[in-house]
Parts: sequence; C-alpha cells; structure tokens
Amino acid sequence: MNYQDDLIARRRRKVGWRLKLDNYMVNEGPKHFFFALFVGVNIGYFAYSYWQLWTSPVLATFRLVLSHGLPTARAAANVINLDSGMILFTVCRNLISIVRTTFLNRFIPFDKNITFHINIAWALVFWTYVHCVAHFFNYRNVEIFVGRNHMTAEALNWTSGPGATGQVITVAFFLMVTSAVESVRRKYFEIFWFTHHLFIVFFGGLLMHGSFCFIKGDTGDPCRGGPQFWKFWVGSAACYFMERIVREIRGRRKTYISKVVQHPSNVVEVQIKKPSCKTKPGQYIFLNCPEVALYEWHPFTLTSSPHEDFISVHIRVVGDFTTAFARRLGCRFGGPEEAGMPPPTSLPLVMIDGPYGSASEDVFDYEVSVLVGAGIGVTPFASILKTIWYRISNPTGLVRLRKVYFIWVCRDKDAFEWFQDLLATLEEENIDGFLEIHTYLTAGLKPDEMRNVILNDEEGAADAITGLRSPTYYGRPNFDQIFKGMRQSHPGTDIGVFFCGPKVLSASLHKACNRWTEATENGTRFFYGKENF
Repeated sequence: MNYQDDLIARRRRKVGWRLKLDNYMVNEGPKHFFFALFVGVNIGYFAYSYWQLWTSPVLATFRLVLSHGLPTARAAANVINLDSGMILFTVCRNLISIVRTTFLNRFIPFDKNITFHINIAWALVFWTYVHCVAHFFNYRNVEIFVGRNHMTAEALNWTSGPGATGQVITVAFFLMVTSAVESVRRKYFEIFWFTHHLFIVFFGGLLMHGSFCFIKGDTGDPCRGGPQFWKFWVGSAACYFMERIVREIRGRRKTYISKVVQHPSNVVEVQIKKPSCKTKPGQYIFLNCPEVALYEWHPFTLTSSPHEDFISVHIRVVGDFTTAFARRLGCRFGGPEEAGMPPPTSLPLVMIDGPYGSASEDVFDYEVSVLVGAGIGVTPFASILKTIWYRISNPTGLVRLRKVYFIWVCRDKDAFEWFQDLLATLEEENIDGFLEIHTYLTAGLKPDEMRNVILNDEEGAADAITGLRSPTYYGRPNFDQIFKGMRQSHPGTDIGVFFCGPKVLSASLHKACNRWTEATENGTRFFYGKENF
C-alpha cells in the first residue's frame, strides 16, 4: 500500500461536528489552541497568585492597609514577569528556524512567532494597566493610613524605588508599543527600529523594580525572597543573548555584491556572494548596508536557488531605505532629485544575517503545492521554482512533490518581466504536466496595449503580455473555482497553499482554503501558509 492509499484508508467517513472539527484543525485549530492556552495560563496564573496573596498569613498587615489592591497589583506583576520571560523567545530567529524543521512543526505554529510576539505584547499592556491602577489605589491607601504628613501618594508614585523604576518601565514600554503599531512601523521604520531597542531599558527596569522590598511580610524574611523577575527572564535572556552574538558574527563574514539588475516597476535585483551562507528554497535574510543605515537590518526573501553560487534578492523600491540603497547601487528612476546624480564608482559594502526559515520551506513536504504571489510577493517562489527546475533537470532521489500550481497576480504588466526567463525555461522543461502557470493582470490596459494584445493573441502562440505559452487572465483569481477544480483533480490529497502578498488577498485565499477543505475519505485538505517576518 503506497502513501496515498494509506492516507485515504486512514480517513474514515465523518459527519456532523466531527467533520467540522477536523476541517477546523487543518488551518485554524493549532494557532487558536495555543492562543487559548496562552490566555488560559495568564488568567489562571493571575487567579492563583491572587488567591495565594489574599490568603497568606504573612501579609496580614498589608492586606489590612491595602485590601484587594495588594493581591491585584502583585498578581498582575507575576503575570507580567511570566509574559516578559516568554517574549524574547519569539524573536530568537535562529532557534525558531531550527525547531520548525523538526516534528514539532506539525503541532506548533512556529511560523506565527511574530503574531505570538504581538499577542504577548498586548497582554503585557493589559496587565501593566491592571498593575499600575491597582498601585495608584495602594499609594492612596498608604497615604490615608500613615497620614499625609508622613507619606504622600505622589512621593510613593514618583520618588520611591518601585515608583521611579515603574515610571521608567512604563514610559519605555509605551514608546515601544506605540511605535510598533503597523501604521507607524511601515511608514516610519527607523522610529520603530530604534524605539524598540528600549527593550534594554524595559528589562533593566524590571530587574530593579522588585528589589526595593516595598511589600514586607509580617514574619520570616520581610522581603519574601527578594526580586522574582530574573527567575522568569534568565532563560530567554541567555537564549536571546546568544542569538545576537551569532547574528553579529555571521553578519560580518565576507560578503560582497557581484551584480545589480534594474527591473521594471521599480524593482532592483541584487546578487550577492557570501561563501559561508548556505540556503534552502523559500528562506529569507536580513540585509544591512552601513553606508545607507548603519543599524538597520531589513528582511528580504531569497530569489536564488541553493544550487546557484550566489544569493539574490529582488527589492521593490518603495521606502526611504530601499530608495537610498537602490540609488547607492547606481539605479535611477527618473525622479527630479536624481538629476545630475553621478553614477557610483564602486558598489557598497553589505552585511547579511540569515538565512531563516519560513512557511514556504514546506513546499516540498506536500504532493501538491499551490504557490500564490501578489506583485513583489512572488519573490520566495522564484527560489522554489528555480529549485524545482534544478531537481527536474538533475534528479538525485525521490521527491514527494508531484504537482505545482503557480499563480502570480500583478497590477503592472511590466512586472511579469522580473522572472520571465525563469518561467519560460520551466515551461520548456515541464515534465508530464508537473507545473501549471497562471498569471493574472488586475489593472486595466491602455488602448494601444489592448490593440497589441488583440493583434497578437493567436491560438497556440505565446501570450502577448508575458510571452509564455500559459495565457494571462484579466482580473482577480477566483479561488473558489480554482480549489473546486483541484479538489476534483486530487481527491484524498493534502495540498499546501503558500502565499506572499497583501493582507486583503491573503484573507480571501485563507478563507477559500478553509471553505474547500474536506477532511473525509477521499477528501482534499488545503493547508494554508503565509510569509510572516
């Protein structure tokens, strides 16, 4: 019995709630389960800490003065310690790239590490609010109990050890959160980048915040063991510290630009030689150009294959960094500020950190894979398609992948030129219908362009837009129709659907995967994966 027959045999016919549950577990279940687990642990730890502090005989005096403000503030602080101890693990990219290649990736959504990082951050916002408000009431109650002549709430809030460090922590955290909001991060990346490094102040403040013995016990050790945050933080801090060392060492190994190609639609291809960099298809790197921005590292998906002797990235010139970097490479886009700008006499120094794993790495783990790229979002699939071509041309062993559907959605017809040679070569080398190419043009054509298409659109001839044998479709892809056809063509098959592009199209594709998944005997399951870095 082969793998396909075994897979079908293990799927019994299901009805009702069981079918809905199994369909749900394909794409939504794992991430929702871990999010619910995270929320449950937060609430459970808060409740346990609250009960422990409210019933502890050691804190009877402070409970008399502060009432419920004491366990509320301290329980929230315990959850802050827990979440702050976890958050650094989510940005340990080397660790995540390693563990996502293990069997754990089948059960834990490692590719959602940034989403989990954001969830933890918002949890910290909530518990910080609870902690601060509770302490405002506590300071007021202390002032009432001892008298304003002896101690004021304002003094406790601003000049005491816990109050002063708390203010520093809160301000640093506020700046980190507000600058990381997507609208700010995408428009003012430099502000986000530098402000996020206030994490040093944030964690430093937390290490000191609990060391002033503000809440004293009635018996035994009055400080009840001293500060607790370091116990939660030391593991992730050590891991992240090693992560940064590895990044710095690897990023400074010999690297140089070997070739620059300016493509249509403000896209620049940069080919880089770095002998120490070993890649896999679908991975991404972080690139730094000290001449442009000394401390900024920007992520770009690789468009080169591991079989090539260089690594390449295709960069769409849309922001301050990419514009300055492209001009330093000698690219010109016709802007008035470029008038009289002399060509460069040399190429700049660059540093590369990575490569790192992403969802697209899993393409070869399915018998059927669907690659959907929107605009410049096609870049991770260029690497995969090149690797497919090399494996077809030079087969070295069994490959599980049997069929690939490549769907490229563009607004600008000139964008199809970015990888036209690659796609044409793949069409010529296509074996037994291994690859199907579907290109979609969503923007309208000019009258002269329409006349050219009509004149050159002949049966069996190359497409007038892309020059490929595969025709170009006009408008957005109808994923319901596409997946319906795939479900009929590939019964009882797990299909991997991989996407890179804007959120709107991602949401539409994600819903279509869920809608057409059927976890039954002879049913087809569509597993959705999205680039996320």
